[in-house]
Amino acid sequence: MECAYEGINFREYLKYNIVQILLSLYYFFRSVLLRGLLNTIRLLKAEVTFEKQFGIRTSALKRSASKEFFHYQGASYLVLFKIFKELETETKAYNFVDIGCGKGRVVFVAEYCGYTRLRGIELDEELFLCAKENVALWTPKHKESQIEFVQVNALDAEYRNEPTVYFLFNPFCETVLRGVLNRVCQSSSRGLVFVYMNPLYPKPFYEKKMEVFAEIRTKWYREAIIFHRIAAPNSQD
Repeated sequence: MECAYEGINFREYLKYNIVQILLSLYYFFRSVLLRGLLNTIRLLKAEVTFEKQFGIRTSALKRSASKEFFHYQGASYLVLFKIFKELETETKAYNFVDIGCGKGRVVFVAEYCGYTRLRGIELDEELFLCAKENVALWTPKHKESQIEFVQVNALDAEYRNEPTVYFLFNPFCETVLRGVLNRVCQSSSRGLVFVYMNPLYPKPFYEKKMEVFAEIRTKWYREAIIFHRIAAPNSQD
């Protein structure tokens, strides 16, 4: 079943599609400005290639009217592969959690890259249902892989006291991000890795005394920051 709005009239349908086109144009020209035309074309080509190869549907944008929880856009496949190449090999034994997972793309790419205990957290019901549909379309690369999607506010989600790689593709504002980081860090005393893609609000990570392990850049654009928190500090967060 295709992920789409149902039960809307023609005017609403037309308005929705116009918004989709405008958002797509905005992100295209933004990418050209920050990454350059050739890099942008490579990213767009990869969208088609890997959606077809993986057999999932994660490309379409979804606008959010919230000022706290941002709209959905699938993370670039090529950038994701760069990020997973930067992550240390031993993290493959960690849990992998995508906070604000949308339609699940990052979770599936993580499984493809070697992670086997994977979880996606998503608040929006439509995006959550799309992620669940994509599970049925996905062919796991590892027979031991366990993929789970849960619909819950990231501020209320359960975070396990286990070594984990947390992925965030700029899903919400700085205030919410700080609250989520507080909840994660209070729940875990084990090794933590955070991948913050499109890192508009890195301040909460520095407030937690996290170390920058790597930065991923494409031309003038900082695609992502990888933060490490090896162990919980002695003082309370």
